[in-house]
Amino acid sequence: EINERAFDYLDAPVKRVSGADVPMPYAKNLEQLAIPDFKQIVAAVREVSYLD
Repeated sequence: EINERAFDYLDAPVKRVSGADVPMPYAKNLEQLAIPDFKQIVAAVREVSYLD
């Protein structure tokens, strides 16, 4: 919805940060790999903010 309503105000396209396209694993270590973590979110924010 942000892309539709505020597209003219954005400096970069909307970046989607989501889980991996895999079935949700039951093992804790594999679950942590399937879900975006803090570093992935910060990297996406930096990318659309042109900080990288």
